[in-house]
Amino acid sequence: MKTGCICLAVLILIALLVACGCTAPVSSGTKNTAGTPAVTATDAGIRVITEEQYPLNYAGADGTVTGRATDVVRGILSRLNQTANITILPWNEGYALARAGPGVALYSTARTDEREHLFKWVGPVSSYDYVLYAKNGTNFPINSLESVKRAGARICVVKDDFRYQYLLENGFDNITTAGSDNECIRQLMAGSADLWLGSSVNARETARNEGIDPSAFHEVFHVRTVQTYIAFSPDTPDSVIGAWQGALDAMKSDGTYAEIGKKYGMTPTVSAAAPASADDVADQAVNAMVATTDGQMKAVLRPFEVLALTDDVQPGDWDRIRPLLAALGSREPDAWLWYARPDGSYYAVAEGLTSANLKSRSYFPTVLAGKESVGTVVVSHNTGRNAGIVAVRVIKDGGVQGVLGASVYLDNMTDRLRAAIPEPFLFYAIDAEGKFALHSDKGQISRNISTIGADTSFGKAIATIRSGKAGRVEYEDGGVRYIANFRTAPLTSWKCVVAWPVGNSTDGA
Repeated sequence: MKTGCICLAVLILIALLVACGCTAPVSSGTKNTAGTPAVTATDAGIRVITEEQYPLNYAGADGTVTGRATDVVRGILSRLNQTANITILPWNEGYALARAGPGVALYSTARTDEREHLFKWVGPVSSYDYVLYAKNGTNFPINSLESVKRAGARICVVKDDFRYQYLLENGFDNITTAGSDNECIRQLMAGSADLWLGSSVNARETARNEGIDPSAFHEVFHVRTVQTYIAFSPDTPDSVIGAWQGALDAMKSDGTYAEIGKKYGMTPTVSAAAPASADDVADQAVNAMVATTDGQMKAVLRPFEVLALTDDVQPGDWDRIRPLLAALGSREPDAWLWYARPDGSYYAVAEGLTSANLKSRSYFPTVLAGKESVGTVVVSHNTGRNAGIVAVRVIKDGGVQGVLGASVYLDNMTDRLRAAIPEPFLFYAIDAEGKFALHSDKGQISRNISTIGADTSFGKAIATIRSGKAGRVEYEDGGVRYIANFRTAPLTSWKCVVAWPVGNSTDGA
């Protein structure tokens, strides 16, 4: 009789643990850096909120919150021997709660400059592309954000999502909002919206969930790639942030994070130990980075310097400047060419006079004062893409007439370098203002390095890289130990870095 009672008690305890998510699996065959969880987990004291966004976070068939990012969050909690309820809410509600606190964590949240000081961050937990979609049969000649504005197309976007904030910041007023991507795609197919700013990671599955054939709509413009994090309300103690980040780093280091990605059909980057010749390979790759980046910038800069001296450009007449830039643009398809007036208003080859202004850009007054800009990193007003700026002022009779400029697409440059630099090597470049100009993970491009803790191993390595012309550093990032060679590009002054993992660490980020 006593034995039966004991067995019943044990079964009840196991059921309770399963119900509260305390038995979330960790990678087998690897050491759990948080130690073996105790039988009774403690409450995390954090309200965890997410939205419906397949495959990162969504309600499963039984109503339980699941998804790739959710599994990562549960894995962190398991390693910390903690529990927390995860709630799905409309994004705007969850976002407001996370900003206000107390004790709220919101995932998966895009980390941007505008949001940087609104939250405390743990991650990254994923990355994905933002894309404009249109219903088949509609015809919008779109090759930039400016052309979207001019088309007068109604864009559906999730309210208070990064995409919504991004459109507002870029002067869009032709926006219709929804509580979810599911509602957006319904609006798109019903004709109450002309475009949907969605994501390539879940657009097709979102359509299927709504009973919509994914072939009924198509991509019209890739906006940008972003990384997502767990965003904590600002009242969260730093000790909590450190513990969550440490648990996530451990998951990446021991392969658990990569296994979660694999479970959801996302092939992880699993790297064997670097070859014995890693140092030589990295040196060659760094040299290739310098040659590629400076070479592409120079291919635009030198013609600009010549054009700025011609009679066709110096009067500042756009009708005479446009065909010259169009001809140069045909040879440089990875650059968006423009001409700006001293007041910051500017013309683009495809659109003519745009609705944006460059006066607030950090490089613009410097160029007007006579110093060329080569490689300053921005998110383009016109295209919405990550870009490296090449800009030269135009002078006539001693007065500044305007600025010849180009926005060189950094994502495209990254793609070419990724094809040339083999695994397991990763690469990145830092511009003179402290932003990532290039990165193996394109979601990092344009990120300000000030968001990397100065007292962390990676932060200290970056300080060394920025203060030197060339050399080598060692550091840890995301639970992985790296050795990195770096060199300064003479034209852009970018710090070009190629790193490789040491030991048997694996990173699925």
